[in-house]
Amino acid sequence: MTLRFDVLDTLRVSMDVWCAIRTYPKHAEELGNPIPQEPVFFLKSSSCIVSFGQIDTCGGDVHHEIELVLKLGDDLMPTEMALGLDLTKRSVQDRLKAGSLPWAEAKAFSGSAVIGDWVEYNPNAEYVLQINGNEVQRGSLVEMSWTPRELIDKLSNWAPIVKGDILFTGTPAGVGPLEAGDVVTASLYLDGTCIDTQSADCV
Repeated sequence: MTLRFDVLDTLRVSMDVWCAIRTYPKHAEELGNPIPQEPVFFLKSSSCIVSFGQIDTCGGDVHHEIELVLKLGDDLMPTEMALGLDLTKRSVQDRLKAGSLPWAEAKAFSGSAVIGDWVEYNPNAEYVLQINGNEVQRGSLVEMSWTPRELIDKLSNWAPIVKGDILFTGTPAGVGPLEAGDVVTASLYLDGTCIDTQSADCV
């Protein structure tokens, strides 16, 4: 049985935060990483979750990774989606990878899981990230190596996923550092129409 806690903050509900990696081949290639033959996951603590608004760049070490975040329903199928940023301390991650060590320090620090407003799930969603008005990342679920259903099926083979858990689905190519003073804008599109926009100021 998994011990789960409820907290009052509407973002920090009782959930596990599962994160798929290298689901976009071009992103794996840009970092010089091998493309996995099957889905690979890591975990963030639910206490890492914050809303858009302000991002601590940690002196420029934090890199942006836009992702579509899915919320799982009764049958473990996605019911809602939101814009998300999987913030990463890149130099810390590189050091840990070099030592074949877990990435928790680089991926699960305070404020590392930025999530926008939840909307009804649609597999045709596209998402875009702009830094200071310049597009740096663009992605959609159809570009991934695996569908959301395939990711969830693979995860459920070994993980105790339940209704209410959320899944970061992976980031497209174009990741990079954030600097103090940058303005981050994430947008969610359906059929060419923007249905949600989230922004944050970097400090």
